[in-house]
Order: sequence, then structure tokens, then C-alpha cells
Amino acid sequence: MSHTRWKPTRERSAAGGGSEPPAVIAEREQIRLAYALGQLVYDRRTELGMTQDALGRRLGMTEDQVETVEVGGMLPLTADLLVRLAAALQVTVDLHVVSDGPNTLVFEERAA
Repeated sequence: MSHTRWKPTRERSAAGGGSEPPAVIAEREQIRLAYALGQLVYDRRTELGMTQDALGRRLGMTEDQVETVEVGGMLPLTADLLVRLAAALQVTVDLHVVSDGPNTLVFEERAA
């Protein structure tokens, strides 16, 4: 058997003319945004020379919880988490959500 012909479920479904249920599409987007947030948090934390423990103290979280955020495992994303991250990392969080398409999450350094 050739494994090169295996396709993920969404590719098989699209090839057959079907589409994924809206709940699956929404969950996939949540996961994508969680990974994007994790990378932003990691990049900004290291830019500031901060340890996970130090960031955790600023956020009222444990070091393990900060690590969970950084690897994209903090679901669902909440407004509370974004507000706390903005304060702790001294950034403006720009979450752009559109109905049909790619949603974006950006950190912008606050002007001094």
C-alpha cells in the first residue's frame, strides 16, 4: 500500500464535493489562532528577556500555564486572556475577525 495517496479528511471531503461542518471549521480556526498567539507570546517574552515564570507572575498564572499558551494549547481564547497578555507584555493586541476569512492576531509595541 502506498501511503503517498493518503489524504487528510478535509482533502477527501473537498475532493468529493463535500465541505466540513461549520463547527469543525470554527474549531480549526480557534486552533490556528491559538498557535499564532503562542508564537506571539513567546517572541515578545524573549524580546523582553523575560522567563516563563516572570511572565506567569505578571499574568497571575503558573509557569506551566504560560508554556501551555506558548505552545498553542490555551483554548478557548478569551478576551480576559488577551487583555492580561497586553498588559503583561506591554503590547496592543489587534484581533481582526472576519466572517469569511483569514482572521489575524497581531501584537504591536505600545508607543512610549
